[in-house]
Amino acid sequence: MREEKFINDNSYIWSNLESLLHKLKARKLKTLSKSELESFITSYRIVCSHLSYSRTFFGESKTTEYLNSLASSAHGHIYSTRSSGFKKIFSFYIKGFPELLKDNAAYMILSTALFMAGVIFSFIMTVINSDNAPAFIPPELIEGVKTLNSGRGSWDSATQSASIFTNNIGVGLRAFALGITLGLGTTYILIFNGFILGSAAGLALNYNVTSIFWSLILPHGVLELFCIFVCGAAGLIIGKSIINPGIYSRKDSLIKGGKTAVYLTCGTIPLFIIAGIIEGYFTPSNASVEAKLVFSLVSFILVCLYTALPFIIRKKLSKDSAE
Repeated sequence: MREEKFINDNSYIWSNLESLLHKLKARKLKTLSKSELESFITSYRIVCSHLSYSRTFFGESKTTEYLNSLASSAHGHIYSTRSSGFKKIFSFYIKGFPELLKDNAAYMILSTALFMAGVIFSFIMTVINSDNAPAFIPPELIEGVKTLNSGRGSWDSATQSASIFTNNIGVGLRAFALGITLGLGTTYILIFNGFILGSAAGLALNYNVTSIFWSLILPHGVLELFCIFVCGAAGLIIGKSIINPGIYSRKDSLIKGGKTAVYLTCGTIPLFIIAGIIEGYFTPSNASVEAKLVFSLVSFILVCLYTALPFIIRKKLSKDSAE
């Protein structure tokens, strides 16, 4: 084949690869759409074949030099050095984890709804009659809420707040692990711990110490509750993967769902740590009730912004692409 005909017959493929490489100057390979990525890989392979042909029949011609440069550029994007472990972890918590939350929003909503169902039920029952509280919470927690009436009394925020969530890390892990029981164990954990919070809140209302109560719960509780909802969602994903594997075999479905669930649960680790620091130092501090409630509101807003990251990033990328 003559070089001129070779160029005329294949230049459209080279132009396509060059166009995709131009896009990648400001973006990463993984930001390409599925069709663009497939086109990029296919074009790269064809160009490599063309390069080999050109070297054989045309030697060190300008066509060969051009194809070599084009293939080298594409190779650099496909086989670039992998990110360091720290960068991967950082990327996961900045982008990967919020993306997972977005992709599994339905499970997050269901997890939150189950917990809140427990909260609402026990809250109503306790508000109607404080004598119903022992059905939901232990005696020491009941006494702790009562003593808030006299300026904190015997309330030990470090131990009592931990009691309210029944050791939150343990709750989260159990909510995740019990997904293997077809999600029934996860459902129980979420509702049961909702009972504890709802009943305690109902007692606080009955004893007119609502503001004080929430100022001792919410500063760290915002993050802890969010983590419990995430772990609950992880457990529900495992349960669903067993009950309804869809197009996969039950084994493959469990592996796929389990992987997603593990990533979701791992995503809560730094948040649990931050909540623990807040619980140990800020919650029991002498800061005013108002300051603690404002802090809790700020925490809630930050969590909302964090979960909204994928939408913000996607909107920015769409805007950049349009420009």
